[in-house]
Amino acid sequence: MKVFTAGLLSALMLASQPVAADTTIVFNNFLSPNDKLWLDVIKPWINDIETVTEGRVKFTVPSSSLAPPPEILNSVQQGVADGAFQMVGFLRESHPELQMSLLPMTYFGNEETSVALWRTWEKFFKGKNDLKDVELLGLVTTPPGSFFNMKKEPFQSLADLKGVKMWSLPGLASDTLAAAGTVVSPGPAVRMYEVISGGVVDAFCCINFESLEVFNVTQYIGAATEVPGHLFAPAFAVFIRDDVMASISPEDQARIRAVSGEKLAHYGSFGDPVEAAARQRAIDKGVPVIAASDSFVAELDKAFAPVRAGWYASVDKLGIDGKAALDFYLDQQKAVKAGN
Repeated sequence: MKVFTAGLLSALMLASQPVAADTTIVFNNFLSPNDKLWLDVIKPWINDIETVTEGRVKFTVPSSSLAPPPEILNSVQQGVADGAFQMVGFLRESHPELQMSLLPMTYFGNEETSVALWRTWEKFFKGKNDLKDVELLGLVTTPPGSFFNMKKEPFQSLADLKGVKMWSLPGLASDTLAAAGTVVSPGPAVRMYEVISGGVVDAFCCINFESLEVFNVTQYIGAATEVPGHLFAPAFAVFIRDDVMASISPEDQARIRAVSGEKLAHYGSFGDPVEAAARQRAIDKGVPVIAASDSFVAELDKAFAPVRAGWYASVDKLGIDGKAALDFYLDQQKAVKAGN
């Protein structure tokens, strides 16, 4: 008969228990658990971190969002959560540099924009106006939107847009439409169905086909006009609080950064196939989708010049050469497309 001391019994019991993670990060998710951005980008990134740190860093995700979308960064800074991701449009006043990817006619592929945006942040923005009390670990774009007329006639000129009542997301999307001569009725996406189905507007803009399905407004599309580079593509910043990162060993911090940044941006490849399928479903339902003519594109490019100039001015105050940054961003999209 074997006799175990109390100490030995305690050691054996502890050995049988799972080893606790050195750091557990409470990470906020405001999206549905089935949202493709969550499933195909954020969750794989979380898994990457848990894998490369061999479980020393773990994540826990609350069942519902700990803050409304506009307040997510604030909630992390205040310690309500340890990390999160947020649409950069909500940071327009404090972080104008992050609005660059929301400028019209600048989107030429989801992986391309995500990677190019991170490279641009590293080259032009980093250290100029960094997010307070958090470390930015990634920037990811999602597919863009163009013009949707509720009538059967597609928009084919600035004259067609003049005075049209159009729903849009607020911020740069709204500014872009106003520059094109529309009467903008901005609001959150969750109110889109109410505004569109109620006939408050004549048209809508700047939401992609897949999101139109999510918000159940595809049936209100009479015709769609697509513009090269599109009109608006959301981008999301991913971040973890500084003090939480500091609690992690320097070796594991390096491992986290290695699977973040540009590697995380490459997960942006999730978006285009999903959007292409949703676009095709709309076409199959009889929605005409036309490409803007060269003359219409030229009109829009001229109309949007003040929007770009306004962004240049906003980042110039931060010591950022906005035109050089935007040119670099567009060039890097071509480089990513070419496999560089």
